[in-house]
Amino acid sequence: KVKYWLPVAQYIGGAEHACMHLIYARFFTKALRDLNLIPKFDEPFTKLFNQGILHAQDGNKMSKSVGNIVEPETISKKYGIDTARFFLVSVVSPDKDMNWSEQGIEGSYRFLNKVYNYFKSVKIGKSSKRVESKLNQTIDEVTKLISTFDYNIALIKIRELFESLEPEVNKRTLEDFLKILHPFCPHITEELWTKLGNKPFITLQQWPKADLKKIDPKYNFMDKLKFQINKDIEQVIKLTNIKPKQVKLFIAEPWKYSFFKKLKSELEKTSNLKEILPKVLDQKHNPEIVKITQSSLKDRSKLPEVVLSQEEEKKLIQDLGLPYKIIIILEQQAQEQKAKQALPGKPAILLE
Repeated sequence: KVKYWLPVAQYIGGAEHACMHLIYARFFTKALRDLNLIPKFDEPFTKLFNQGILHAQDGNKMSKSVGNIVEPETISKKYGIDTARFFLVSVVSPDKDMNWSEQGIEGSYRFLNKVYNYFKSVKIGKSSKRVESKLNQTIDEVTKLISTFDYNIALIKIRELFESLEPEVNKRTLEDFLKILHPFCPHITEELWTKLGNKPFITLQQWPKADLKKIDPKYNFMDKLKFQINKDIEQVIKLTNIKPKQVKLFIAEPWKYSFFKKLKSELEKTSNLKEILPKVLDQKHNPEIVKITQSSLKDRSKLPEVVLSQEEEKKLIQDLGLPYKIIIILEQQAQEQKAKQALPGKPAILLE
């Protein structure tokens, strides 16, 4: 039995155990080893993880003696126990202390309701390449994050995946989504697994494996770009103190996209301006090309990770989910001077 169970792969316990349980276990292990009563290993536990402490809304450590605990049964009746599990591991890293928040658990409850309602309305058909890419990337990331106890980051990735799911996806996509959510929300995922017509339990299924060949950096960049454009708009609103009725987004002219593709390709070969310019100049836009090239050499972070086409970028930003009207204008059709500032991956913004 000792050979089977020991040494323990992972010990999880409070930091206060270091001077009690842990020191005793280590002492007895070493003593029994020296007496040749157990196999030759020095430590009873291969890895140690100290979890954080849960505090009540009053800021004090939750304790029955203090009388400030939140009973799991109370939470379960109101929200379901999966909501409590989801909230507890999504707020902070498991090794950090955290405060219980009724407002926070409401947010987790809303998310799980969205998941449940999506499964009631989704059409099972074919998943787009974009969804396939996001799914496999998330499986890869979540697998690694769970192994390092980064549960809060894993749930961020799972939420991002859910937000990227489309009205029609294939059954495999739905199944894999449920599998990576399952460790955190075992009850709702088990129910949805059954509603998909699957047997036996999801608990008995193999963990999904990421197909790295299906991960396309372009789709990952598109998600980042959408987030960044939202952030840029909010930043302009904050700086100007304007509450816009509508936002105009100017998308760069087509020549800028082809130029940026050439520029990125040349920058992979050399940082010499004299070698790069002959490869990227086009006479008509030379002054602007020289300026952008010089700026990119000084700070390559200004270059987009992936250069989309003008049409792809236009399609991407048609629905940013903002609380005001978005008007998309192509630079070559614009009357406003602001439009000239548009670059691939960086639309010019005008508030009205």
